[in-house]
Amino acid sequence: MQKRSCKQNRLRPMGCKAALLASTMIVPLTLPAFAESVKQSDAPNAPEVRNSQIELEADQLTYNPETGEIRALGNVLLVREGYNLKAGEVFYNENTGEAHAVGAVELTFPSGDRIIAPELTLENELKDAFVENIRLIMADGAQAVAASGERIDETGRTTLRRAAYSPCEVCADGSGKQPLWQLKAVRVIHDKGKRRLYYKDAFLEVLGIPIFWTPYFSHPDPTVDRASGLLPLEMQTSRNLGFVAGVPYYHVFSDSIDATFTPVYTSREGFVLKSEYRQHLGFGEFKLDGSITRADRRDINNNIIGGKEIRGHIFAEGNFQHSDNWRSTVNINYASDDTYLGRYEISNTDTLVSEYLLEGFFGASYVSTRALAFQGLRLEDIAGQAAFALPLIDAEFIPKYKPLGGTLSLRANALALHRTDGLDTRRLSLVANWQKRWITTKGLVVDVDALARSDVYDLDAANQPDDLAFAGTFGGTSGSEWRNLTRLTGTVSWPLVKYSDTGSHTIEPIAEISVSPRRGTPDSIVNEDGRAFELSDLNLFSADRTTGFDLWEEGSRATFGFRWRYEGEKLSTDVLIGQSWRISGNDFVLADGVGLEGDFSDIVGRTNINFDGWIDLEHRYRLDDRTLDVRRNDIDVTFGDDIKSLRMGYTKLNRDLNFINREDREEIRLSGFYKVAENWRLTGTWTRRLEGANSIALIENSGPVEYSVGLEYENECIQLGLRLRETFTRDRDVEPGTTILFRLKLTNLG
Repeated sequence: MQKRSCKQNRLRPMGCKAALLASTMIVPLTLPAFAESVKQSDAPNAPEVRNSQIELEADQLTYNPETGEIRALGNVLLVREGYNLKAGEVFYNENTGEAHAVGAVELTFPSGDRIIAPELTLENELKDAFVENIRLIMADGAQAVAASGERIDETGRTTLRRAAYSPCEVCADGSGKQPLWQLKAVRVIHDKGKRRLYYKDAFLEVLGIPIFWTPYFSHPDPTVDRASGLLPLEMQTSRNLGFVAGVPYYHVFSDSIDATFTPVYTSREGFVLKSEYRQHLGFGEFKLDGSITRADRRDINNNIIGGKEIRGHIFAEGNFQHSDNWRSTVNINYASDDTYLGRYEISNTDTLVSEYLLEGFFGASYVSTRALAFQGLRLEDIAGQAAFALPLIDAEFIPKYKPLGGTLSLRANALALHRTDGLDTRRLSLVANWQKRWITTKGLVVDVDALARSDVYDLDAANQPDDLAFAGTFGGTSGSEWRNLTRLTGTVSWPLVKYSDTGSHTIEPIAEISVSPRRGTPDSIVNEDGRAFELSDLNLFSADRTTGFDLWEEGSRATFGFRWRYEGEKLSTDVLIGQSWRISGNDFVLADGVGLEGDFSDIVGRTNINFDGWIDLEHRYRLDDRTLDVRRNDIDVTFGDDIKSLRMGYTKLNRDLNFINREDREEIRLSGFYKVAENWRLTGTWTRRLEGANSIALIENSGPVEYSVGLEYENECIQLGLRLRETFTRDRDVEPGTTILFRLKLTNLG
């Protein structure tokens, strides 16, 4: 937000033209009667001090006991209960209770609002004030001027006539410069009880030009944090929807309930109604977000095929604290069809997850139960094969007993996974785990992890797996399976630290040995919860490198690596590289493409570098252990500060994984911003696919994916935004094309 200084008047009024509208105004003030306490530098005839409710300071002070008149001259300051009155000269009559202030009068309220005027008259025990050439400066910097006005003390309402209001800053330098925008009205009423300003016959002026008239308008005053009213207007054009315009209306029902309703007009699809409802219950809160429309029916190629259909979505989320030990979380996500969210630019996700989670915390122990449902939005997703979990139970008990000085944990996990037209899986797992750490006198860090686990599986409709790559081999029949697993893992690291004048170096060699029987995992067990596994720097030295319970790494292995960290005044680094050696056991259950093929794993590592908060580099990679070919390469580097920033990203996947949504690809990404001037900001993004495998949903194999460029302006009274976005991918009725978005927000008005 720009702050401009004013050489001749630091109060920054609205402007010369607006100020000329003001003449005389009546503003009653909630000020008690003057006390007679006086603080002054030269007051030879001061009255007797009777109480100390008011402080009065002045260069000179005189008192006439016959008339009861007090005259304060020069740098006069009157202070009482948060009200401050400054003036060049003040006359006060203790018999009539009338006071008159002249000479650069400034009256400050406890709220921070200020009245500026050349002179001010106080009557009715100082409750009514007659003001000439009034200028009201509110606590947030907004200002108002008026030709005349009055306030009724009993109702607490102030009425201004021929008034102008604006939050924009304009210097009183005699230039006649107009505020960027201002709101003028025949009458303005400020209701302090409702904390709102009401306008009659109002004109909105931008750069001195009237552009909009309304017979009635209102908005909250600066003391309100949230109030009902219109939110910023958004307009855009897009290939799929045509011209789009929406005006959100925000309504406050109570301190704990509010809602936003947004009717949206689209030139190609008609009207869309969007809404959001939020409520705080004291013990938790929830939010509902949804939309609905009646649009033309279209085929997979975006051709209109006749008739109308209801399309929409609903998202819900909530968090509830039931007691000191129990809490729950709810997330519900549903769309009427696969492409609705993308076509109406609500979300780019390809899978919607709904969940209810109930958790209990008892010291170091934990228990949870959840229900999960999935809605796949990709073309290759089949609704009947989308799984839902009911229930998924997980419990962990950590006793106070410390066998051999280590930590013992007992865990149970139960899963019932259902499909309406496919494989059903039920599993029960019982786990005992013991962990202990030693630090020797030489600085060696030794960690030991021992685990024993039993799994019981039961499958139905085994001949209908959702993906053959993860299916078991029951031979098309259902059945049960029992699996017992044990593992012992020991990890030794030796962090060596060296200090220098510029910083500290930490060199840490790491070695790990994990031993597990070679019994082997039965082929009949289906991998449901470990499909996203891939060897990386994040799981290289984990005792259990796989995710979930279904996937298990059997046999013995040795893992070795090296870590180097440097912490300097401006430069910091974190480098890790390592590899695994399979001592015994068969190939990993999901070996091809995940980095664990053969006896030696691929080489994985990361490099993080930060220089003076201006350069931040993060590099993660996986190299083929034999050819050193790059199997995975992720680089993100950011240059910049608060004025300018550029983020560059590069991803290359060469893993030969043929699973859905895990195909090989290579792409480059750019994003950044540049603060062109104090209030102007230029933003942009660009993504290009360099190469990749064919996908059913994304037909383009290589080329640009998306780019956008935006220009933003923001100061103390307005926010403007213009963004152009171009997409190059197609998904059924979501066509590639250009979107232009315009956003306008007037401070305090929406």
